[in-house]
Amino acid sequence: MTTDVTRTVDRRTRPEPFGAPHVFLLVVIDGEDPAAAHRIVQADTIVGRGEEADFPIDDEQISKTHCRIRVDGSVCTIFDLGSRNGTSVNGRRLPANAGQRLRHLDEIEVGNHRLLVLAGRFRQSAKNAAA
Repeated sequence: MTTDVTRTVDRRTRPEPFGAPHVFLLVVIDGEDPAAAHRIVQADTIVGRGEEADFPIDDEQISKTHCRIRVDGSVCTIFDLGSRNGTSVNGRRLPANAGQRLRHLDEIEVGNHRLLVLAGRFRQSAKNAAA
């Protein structure tokens, strides 16, 4: 049975969310705001401290456009944008402009911040299954 993620419990339709059925979330686990979370809602997301950042982090060790996260279907990839202090995934520093695929529970280090990647898929809820 296929899941129709565009239907609500009361059978109204809505546009599919970006990336459906895949969901990617960045959660700050170490840094100034350890409660901050950012859901990836577009194909390219810029992490940095500048105004052009989609996920802004106020940290002088982070470049204005520090890294880019690209989502293509079920694949999420991070690219360091030539930042001054670099980007690391699971303790390994990325070469500038080289991509690294991100997986569920990967840790990204940018400046004085550590981010946790949460990745998952929509599942049909029990409420929707009964309808």
